[in-house]
Amino acid sequence: MKIEKELKKRKIPIVAIDKSLDKFDNKVMFPEKLEKANEMLKRIGLPKKVVAK
Repeated sequence: MKIEKELKKRKIPIVAIDKSLDKFDNKVMFPEKLEKANEMLKRIGLPKKVVAK
């Protein structure tokens, strides 16, 4: 009962991840998008972190 109350309070629900998805570990699903993202990072670089003072 206590767990159910805690889950109702959360704005983002907890979702169980299906173990059958483990077969996709370390596999590139969209090689074209990965290549494009890597090229963009090479040209532009990583986003700069802004530190608030």
